[in-house]
Order: sequence, then structure tokens, then C-alpha cells
Amino acid sequence: MSTNNKVFQVLVTKGNAAPLAKDLTLDSLQPGQIGVFNASTNLSIDATSPAVKNFYIAVGVDKNGDGTVDSMNFSAGQVIQKENVRDYTFRPHTPGAPQIFEITNYDKVECETDYTLRFEIRNMIVYMRQGYNQYTKAFSVRTSCCDCGSACPSGSAVELTKLLFHALKADESGMFKVEAITPADAVTGQRTVIADIDAYAANAANADKVPGLRITVNGIAVNKFCNINTRYYNPRQTVIIPSLVSGFGCTGVVTTTQQAVSEEGNGYDIKQKEYHAGGWNGRPGPYKASTVVGLAKDEFMYFADETVKYDQVNLVYDQFSTAGWGEYLNNLQTLIAVPQADTVTRNGLITVLDAVLNGQGFEALADDATSAVANPTTVEKTSTKGADKDGLAS
Repeated sequence: MSTNNKVFQVLVTKGNAAPLAKDLTLDSLQPGQIGVFNASTNLSIDATSPAVKNFYIAVGVDKNGDGTVDSMNFSAGQVIQKENVRDYTFRPHTPGAPQIFEITNYDKVECETDYTLRFEIRNMIVYMRQGYNQYTKAFSVRTSCCDCGSACPSGSAVELTKLLFHALKADESGMFKVEAITPADAVTGQRTVIADIDAYAANAANADKVPGLRITVNGIAVNKFCNINTRYYNPRQTVIIPSLVSGFGCTGVVTTTQQAVSEEGNGYDIKQKEYHAGGWNGRPGPYKASTVVGLAKDEFMYFADETVKYDQVNLVYDQFSTAGWGEYLNNLQTLIAVPQADTVTRNGLITVLDAVLNGQGFEALADDATSAVANPTTVEKTSTKGADKDGLAS
């Protein structure tokens, strides 16, 4: 069944405490600690507890910083009806990666010729401002005059590299970084960065070489904000589609050496999800901005830390109810964000949820969680993990 605009809640844990032990009440929760509760008894459950029909999840909250719980955050809806859970997934934090491409092998350069690169730039700022109208930048250079005294009309690949490097370097948009690179090594095939392209070009020993250019694309910068993020973009990666427009003819190759990857589990993004969830959980309610200035209300509270990386456990479910002669399914979702380093909390929570949802046709996720890479710089692609470790239990 397809749904959209589900009522959802974001629960953020802190402190790496194990989930609340079984048969305890809500007031036993510590700040940042999570617990899974039997909706019939309001007592906590663990992997050894008898099967439950309905349950809910809660996290202890310390609002004033005195070290004691003075409030709680709960999963979306009154209860989670086990038989109506539709999706149960786990996604470890994975960092973003910029697009990187190289322009190389232009070994047939001509003198007195215009060479043009065109970059079509795509990101959320471009889409917001221009819709799907193309946004492009062109960079044109002209090689030096022909010296027909010898080898006319040949040109220099080193000179073209130097000219294009400086043309790209002069761009003030900040959307990419350009580096000059050496020809591919005959043994390893690797190219290294040329520290000073002007000195490289002035060296007569390099006259017949064919260097290249490496472009690293910059994503949209994270916006600093006080309460409501008015310049939030997701995804923040920028993608450039390069073209060799003029002059290159049958020479020159564009090679993408790294595809852009969007970060998942950044605390900055978890905070934005909390902001959107505030429309349903009463913090501050459906009116999340001041009617006077259109900015944040003072009472909005975030629990995620934008400097922390989070693993995410996601539950999507329906709440069945009847009223009069009607039957209703309300679409709900609860996202649980656990700091990547808090493996005690993460593994313990998933062990409990695996047990609670046992018999509902879901694959257990405990092995997916324990196989997650703890290094926050390692990109974890679902497509490379295999069906048994992809974090998908539905």
C-alpha cells in the first residue's frame, strides 16, 4: 500500500546505555535511555519477555540538564500494533563522498584554437531557483599563436592544461576544486597531483607530456542556525555533467573516478527530521514558526547533536481503529537515531525489536547491526552488503 505524509516521530538516544531491563516502569528510564514497553501492562520488555500484541517505545529526557528524567519522548501513535508493522529496517551511518572526474588524453592539441569546457551543474539550490532548467558554466581558453617555422600547426597539451587550470581556478562559485595531474604512470596507471602547473609547464622536459585535470565537486555547505534551519537542503551533494564542447574534436576523455554519495545519519539531518516531526508531537505543534517574523518559536527543542553521526532504526506501521461504522488505518512511522559509537544501545535495541517482531515475517536485523562499520569515514552501500546484511527486514 502506497502512503505519503505519515505521522512520524524521531527518538534520539544518548549515553550508550542498554535498553531498559524488563518488568520496569517508565519512571525507571535514565536520560537518553530507550525502552520498549508492553502497551497492556506499561512494563518494559526484553528479548526474553512473552510475546506482546501491542507495544510502544520511549526515551527518557532531561530538559533542564540536572541529570534526572523530567519528560519522555514516545513512538508515534498510541501504540505500535505488531500485526500492522509494515517495514522494519536498519541503516548505519554512512558518510558522503564528492563526485570526482578527470579530463585527460587530449594529445592532439592545436595552436591558435579555442577550447571550451561546459559544466552542467545540478544540486538542490539550482533546482529550487531554476526548476529543471539547465544551469551551466562554460570555460574557454585559446592556445598560443602558431609558430609555422616548425611542426605547424601543432600545439601543446601542457599549455592547454595550464590555461584550463587557471580558467577553472578563477571561478568564484566554490562549486568545485581543480587540480592539474600528471600523465598516467606506465606501471601503476596512477596520476599524481602537479603542485605548480606553471613550473611544470616551464620545464622543457615536460614539453611533450599530456597531463590532465582532476575536478572534485563540492557539496552545498551546512547552514549554521539557531533554532529553525531556513536554508536546509537535502541531498547536499552537487553533481556536474562535463562536456568537451569545442576544440577537442576527437581528442580528450572525461572519466568519473568517484560517484557522488549522500551522507546518511548526520546529526544535522536528524535535527531537521525532529523539526518536521514537531508538527505532530506538540513540540511546538502544527505552527512551527512565528507568525510575526516567520522564524523559530522559542520552545522548539532538538535532541540530536549535529556533531554526532547516527545509526537509524526505522519502523513503519499502521494503527487500526474503528469509529461508528468505519474502520481506519492511520499511517505512522518512528525513526530511532542511535549515535554510531553507542553499540550497546544499538545492538540491545535491535535484539529486543527482533524478538518482539518475531513471527511477523521480518528478517532479524541483529547481524546487520553488528556488521556495520564503526569508522565514520567508510561509505557503506546497501547494494554491496548482500540480502542478509542490507538492513532490510521487510
